[in-house]
Amino acid sequence: MCGEERRVGNELSRSGMYLRSLGVKNFRSCKDTSVELRPDITLLVGENNSGKSNLIEAIRLCTSPLNPRSTRWFDQSDRSHGSEESEVEFTTIFDGLTAIQCAHYTTALNVLTNQAHYKTVYPVVQSGRRARPVFTAGPFDGPDGEPEKREQIAHVYLAPLRDARRELDSADNGRLLRVIEQLTTDDEQKSLVEDVNEVFAGLAAHPVLTTTTGAIQEHLDDMTLSVRGQKVNVTFQDYELARLTRGLRVKMAEHGVSPADLAESGLGYANLLFIATVILELRNAKDAELTLFLVEEPEAHLHPQLQAVLLDYLQEQATSSVKDDSVGPAGRIQVIATTHSANLASSVDIQNVVVLRAGDTQIDIEEGRSGAAERPLHRWTRALPLANAKLDTHDFRKINQYLDATRAGILFARRVLLVEGIAEAVLLPVIARHCVLVGDEENQQRLRRAFHSVTIVNVGSVDFAPYISLLLGDINGSRLLDHLVVITDADPPLPPDPDTSPDHTTDLQIPPPRPAAGPGTDGAHEDITAEEHESGDVGETESANRRDRLLEHAKSLGAAGHLFVGEAPHTLEADLLTPDGNETVLRGAYLKQHPKSAKAWNSITSDSDPTVAFYRKLCTNKKFISKGEFAHDVAITIEEGHPFTAPLYLREAILSVLGELSGVAHDNAAH
Repeated sequence: MCGEERRVGNELSRSGMYLRSLGVKNFRSCKDTSVELRPDITLLVGENNSGKSNLIEAIRLCTSPLNPRSTRWFDQSDRSHGSEESEVEFTTIFDGLTAIQCAHYTTALNVLTNQAHYKTVYPVVQSGRRARPVFTAGPFDGPDGEPEKREQIAHVYLAPLRDARRELDSADNGRLLRVIEQLTTDDEQKSLVEDVNEVFAGLAAHPVLTTTTGAIQEHLDDMTLSVRGQKVNVTFQDYELARLTRGLRVKMAEHGVSPADLAESGLGYANLLFIATVILELRNAKDAELTLFLVEEPEAHLHPQLQAVLLDYLQEQATSSVKDDSVGPAGRIQVIATTHSANLASSVDIQNVVVLRAGDTQIDIEEGRSGAAERPLHRWTRALPLANAKLDTHDFRKINQYLDATRAGILFARRVLLVEGIAEAVLLPVIARHCVLVGDEENQQRLRRAFHSVTIVNVGSVDFAPYISLLLGDINGSRLLDHLVVITDADPPLPPDPDTSPDHTTDLQIPPPRPAAGPGTDGAHEDITAEEHESGDVGETESANRRDRLLEHAKSLGAAGHLFVGEAPHTLEADLLTPDGNETVLRGAYLKQHPKSAKAWNSITSDSDPTVAFYRKLCTNKKFISKGEFAHDVAITIEEGHPFTAPLYLREAILSVLGELSGVAHDNAAH
């Protein structure tokens, strides 16, 4: 059946063709890259030099520009390094064709899938000559017998360094001219020109013009009447539409304020105005079956809230763009955007995100006179569409809910550290800089700088599995990360309390369940006694070794050896007390919350095992400390220079995420 169904009112219609996949060979960093795209909007995200702009440029080279003046020409330097003597190929597959489009695109149609196939090849040419594209159609690369249909698949390109104010306020005002031409008929445009010229002609009788004309005529008569008199007239030139629009200016201001020149508006709002005019042009493109709106860095000049509004607007315009194609082209808009913005990446479902990574280094070998020699090394773009991640529906929903602006940083990161809650997220950067990566040696300075590139993700719970699946699972033969670090708590069963169960030395007390939000409970700040510390809600939870469970999950994804789990023997706050010398800092943080509870703290430090005693308090009384505030106070004290030692599991996790713990994956998996 042709097309993808969507409901309009009570009837089903076909959604119209869209670019489903793009294959690129031997073009810049895209040595052999395939990208799967979504019908309405696709975000290409990734670090710098990952190939985002190269894919946009590839689409420009294999589709027609909506505005012919925006043609992008192929250059010999566009060929991939090491492939200068190879053809450049772009393969496009279009899906969702309506029944009418299936008939119109017969020469390109795969009758088994009802998809349209086109291939664009830029052959190798002699030096100094421009490579001309060769187009083929259909799944078997036959002749393109109907180029006019292929040309109804167009694109509009917005460059990343656009100057919206200049584009809208330039002397030629081509942007405004194109919008007027798209929105109005020839007769309406002709009527406007006639009305304007008539108004200007009537102004010829204005005193300023008649006075000027008379003065010039007087002097001209003195010079010409004796030979052949000349008549002068100072008036306005007759306009045509293109010339008329050069005199038009778009003005803008906040509601309630008189519109002013765009030079007085901020770059962000001018950028939104410019995009609005482009969308207006796209929505009224009369001859396009599909227009690909290629936007590089739509977030330019926009604060985070406007970024989210813009993306929602673009997605809405794409979704609502399809027209009934029984009376003309479908006019679908498909948005493909590149971004460095975590705000934008978190504003769409992850199924609409394609992460680009620089792939494994390729080594080319060439035979020289002295034998085999290595060419320079290059890294190639690989695309990971998150819609293909090995996640079930529940996990997709969970990650979409949690992938806020902070967590969306994982889509750009090379180094990711997942933690349970706010306490770990607050303490880790401070402990890394002041307790682990210390010293003035060049290597330590390098590692401290490198830790700034680590993305610490507070998942807000102990449910790490969906994130591990996303980051380490196979997506088109690759994974988002080569190495992932998780920090979690073992939360073991409590040993017997000698003060309360002297006759039951083999009994185990089960700690209460972890709060769903993860950061810990925010206890009241009133002072409490040692006796009050003994009271509290004690629940039950399943006791299991989370590290083993997470490592087994990674193994099931085929990612054994790619996950390091730093596991607190008990829980973070308690295990901070294990290294000698940390008690002073922790005591200060505790007494800051409960200044009159020194006796309660002393009961912990005087225990034969203070770490277990601290852990028991945390498990048996939810008001013992506010974990988030405790972490902040500890971090501030460490930053002030007080001596503090990182627990071994945190030290190993920090070194592991930086790649400085040799054999860490193997050793960790062997635990």
